Amino acid sequence: MSKRPRSRKATAAKTAGCVVVYIHGIGDHPPAADLKLEWDLALFGSDRGDATRMAYWSDIVHPKAVAGAKGIKAAAARRLDADRPKSIDELLDDAGVKATQKAKDFAAALHAALAQDTPNRGGPGKKVLPLPGFLRRPISRAFVNAFIADTSAYFFNDANRRNIRQRLIDALPPAPTQVVLVAHSQGTIVALEVLSELGKRVDVIRLVTIGSPLGIREVQDYLDAMPGGLPFFIPASVERWFNFADPFDPVALDKGLANDFVPRPDADVAVGPIVDEVVVNTQSRQIIRFNPHSAAGYLANPKVRKCVYQALRHDAMARFVVARDVAEALAADQRVPLLIEVLEPGYGALGETDDDRKAREAKEPVPLLADRIRRAADDVRKVVRTVAKSSGENPKQAETDARIDMLRRFVAAHLTPAEIQRVAEQHVSFNIYAVWRSTSKSKLINRSRAVLQADAALETYGARGDGITWAVLDTGIRSDHPHFKDRIVEIWDCTKTGAPRRLASDRDRDGHGSHVAGIIAGVDPKDARMSGVAPRARLVIYKVLDDDGEGEDAWIIKALDHIAETNENKESLAVHGLNLSLGGPYDSTVYGCGFTPICQELRRLWRSGVLVVVASGNEGQLEVQTQDGEVEINTPMSIGDPANLEDCIAVGSVHADKPHLYGVSAFSSRGPTSDGRCKPDVVAPGERIRSVNSRVIDPKSPNRYRAESGTSMAAPHVSGLLAAFLSVRREFRGRPDEVKKVLMDACTDIGRDRQFQGKGIPNLMKMLLNV
Repeated sequence: MSKRPRSRKATAAKTAGCVVVYIHGIGDHPPAADLKLEWDLALFGSDRGDATRMAYWSDIVHPKAVAGAKGIKAAAARRLDADRPKSIDELLDDAGVKATQKAKDFAAALHAALAQDTPNRGGPGKKVLPLPGFLRRPISRAFVNAFIADTSAYFFNDANRRNIRQRLIDALPPAPTQVVLVAHSQGTIVALEVLSELGKRVDVIRLVTIGSPLGIREVQDYLDAMPGGLPFFIPASVERWFNFADPFDPVALDKGLANDFVPRPDADVAVGPIVDEVVVNTQSRQIIRFNPHSAAGYLANPKVRKCVYQALRHDAMARFVVARDVAEALAADQRVPLLIEVLEPGYGALGETDDDRKAREAKEPVPLLADRIRRAADDVRKVVRTVAKSSGENPKQAETDARIDMLRRFVAAHLTPAEIQRVAEQHVSFNIYAVWRSTSKSKLINRSRAVLQADAALETYGARGDGITWAVLDTGIRSDHPHFKDRIVEIWDCTKTGAPRRLASDRDRDGHGSHVAGIIAGVDPKDARMSGVAPRARLVIYKVLDDDGEGEDAWIIKALDHIAETNENKESLAVHGLNLSLGGPYDSTVYGCGFTPICQELRRLWRSGVLVVVASGNEGQLEVQTQDGEVEINTPMSIGDPANLEDCIAVGSVHADKPHLYGVSAFSSRGPTSDGRCKPDVVAPGERIRSVNSRVIDPKSPNRYRAESGTSMAAPHVSGLLAAFLSVRREFRGRPDEVKKVLMDACTDIGRDRQFQGKGIPNLMKMLLNV
């Protein structure tokens, strides 16, 4: 019979009823339903119900596994910690395996392979785990202990082997129902043996192995698979096999399986070789307690998701409850900063019909968003207390650690993986639309008023910023610096749980916020040349970054909420614009470009009449390692978030004195955005800009001002320019779209690429003359 691949049309028709079957690996896991939910959230972002099945066998090897939330916590702790190294005899005894010489030799060989200090068959050893030694050693030891015990319990206990294989057989539907089989760790061993046994009685259109030990020679020696030695055959039922390995996974020592497993020569369907992929979970690497062997970490990886989605014809943009970067955090045993978006009345939860939604909302006497926010926050608190209580922890302390905070459209919280699972499981009753990562944002650091023609506008039109209030969202402000005398209206701290706290004064220990604010407004009483672009503008300060210049989306959104509420309670705008000299990357697999939670809130504020000025980012030049050493390269499509928002003015950087000669700063991020829009909008001076030094307040000291570079310095130039413009052209207040057009139409072209310079350098004199 000729070998012909199945037609795309036939496969697409059959995958409508395709089933995803999971089989887990080593370890004392939580109950089957909880583990299945964790895998569903990691892979799909929501509970997939009957569309997925879990072949669960942990209770066979670990019959004393603890149930419920306590089991999740205990299992995670056991996976990551080990009190001491165990002897081979102890490990075999834990596994319930008779310590025969054969079993002892196998365990010793496996121990040597897993615990090695040097790479084996191209795979890194435990010394290269991306963790400090005091965390790396317990994790490596735990994997060694668990893997030897569980694998010995499988290979050298016939009853265990039969029972574990039967669990997978029971979960696999017979042909012609198609299957995507996702196997992790030791589950890949079980999957290979079962599929070799069943042959064509099952139809596996895609076998996905993650963190597999099938490349380890000591494991291969005991495999029950055809033809009984290297190279083994790919099971006849498998149409495609994809193998994924993290470079730091201590179990997947051999990252490639293609040389060890080959298609059967008598296969009647053309089966390609195994596709081996090395995947790196970069988001999770930011988490201290990251587990490089975690199934959740693998399943949330974009490459693994894409592989499964293609087989299922699943839309990668389909609605989810848990965002991918949150799902990836399920691989770590620590709290994750989150933004829990609450459904506005009239919108249904994922998987809810219109009739269900109407019936549910009929029970709510006043389905206002504020009520839903409070209710959702209370529900999250209950989850935190319940999980803590079942885990033997102090519920009150757990609630404190969770830092639950109510925003206008979100509930901010720091939740553990177990708590995230419970919240996602109950998202319908909690009125939750989605759970997002509260991603980190940081300050953007890397002579000038004349470049913008602000000096001429001040002399000619008196454009000093009188009557205009500008918000600065940053690290705070040195409120007693002489530069800011009578310029500061209010100071609000948004970095603590609860409503923004008004401060009587602030010292700004980082200094970034003071430097930025000094470019917008204020003047040195001893030297009028050291003046903000709009010296008479008033400043409202929001501390949204900590003393190290780092912050969360939740803190920024809290400030945006406060600005919106302030403006809503006034007859006219109380805050006319805001400056964000901060930003960070965004995950294009989770968010549309310009549609992260912080972008959504900025868009609402813009449309309410508030001008939004954002630094474009300092990622225009990156260092890369080559054979000749490190070299710097320019990077297009490097605009950060939230500068990729359309409803804002994104500002890049140019040289302060000779912008036409030197052009756009090398560090300045440039476009286009990932969805094809031109950014930055404009450029402004951002190199060696002198402004307020928060550490020196002596009016006689020459060090009361200091120089810094970055798009952080460019953005406040435009904020000050707009404040000066609005102080003269009052009719444009509350009309940001028209102001942006006037700004961009009056720019000076410096002859650089549109994706580098935007429209060029703003010119305040032209703006005032043109309208």
